[in-house]
Amino acid sequence: MKVLLTLFLFTHICIAKDGYLFVEGRFDSNERWTSFSKDEQLNVKNLIQQLAKSSSGKDLLLKTKRKAAKQGLTLLDVIRPGSGSLTDTTLIRRFSPSRPEHIAYETKSVVYVNRNLNQYDAILDLAHELTHFVYRREFNPYKSDFSLSEFIKNTIEGTGGEVQAFVRECQVLKELFPVKFNDRYNCGKILNPKTGSISYEMAVQKFYQVGSFGDPFKKLLMQEGILSDFPDINDKEVSFVSSAYGVPYPVAAYKEFKSVMSKVCSNDKKRIAYLDQTKKGRTPASEFLSVYHKKCKGFE
Repeated sequence: MKVLLTLFLFTHICIAKDGYLFVEGRFDSNERWTSFSKDEQLNVKNLIQQLAKSSSGKDLLLKTKRKAAKQGLTLLDVIRPGSGSLTDTTLIRRFSPSRPEHIAYETKSVVYVNRNLNQYDAILDLAHELTHFVYRREFNPYKSDFSLSEFIKNTIEGTGGEVQAFVRECQVLKELFPVKFNDRYNCGKILNPKTGSISYEMAVQKFYQVGSFGDPFKKLLMQEGILSDFPDINDKEVSFVSSAYGVPYPVAAYKEFKSVMSKVCSNDKKRIAYLDQTKKGRTPASEFLSVYHKKCKGFE
């Protein structure tokens, strides 16, 4: 029966007016989304179709399509099954060993949806990750203005950050599965009791709840001289934990910054060595050293 169903679905691919490739199929919230067919791309198309049934999801898909097109890509190029749900952004830095002072940067992003999720959870994860893809600010850790404070803020409450992605996820849930809204982890906790609408501000407060990490984390921020930048950090029970680090998001962002900067400083050190070799005393690498030492203090 499953084989016959799969063959039937393969024959009913059509192109919608807005350019999406849709397939006809029955939504089963409990079925693994990658079990829809044996064709990986058809499974992604089915997920896209289900998300597009919500106005928020359709808007998100259109914006994703436009952004992908600017890079010469399609929706199917940027949405893929993976071992976990995440938006993988890679910053590529290019320079020639003979001309290390000339640098070109390129950013590429791919959205992965956990292949083991059922259709219901996969749709919501896709909405979450596409929000990162569409709205998240591109950052360049090689620039001198890349700071810990801004990185933590942008990760959590900045454009395309975790709060916005979660709010969009909850909005899609409310539009597609309203009866399940209060059952979804934390979505029901960010409804404004006066208006009944999803509250971005309430979500921000939830993300800054760090529980037992409170005092140690505040000490770290105090040592960095940025504790005053985060008045919302509190010791209330943790609501959101980073899957990548297994700790509350502010703490995870701190760890991620340190990891990124360690790699950045290692790469910059190599570039300075190239400068020493190529300039041969004409323009010494020392002109870059002051910036390097200021940025990489503690990461060398």
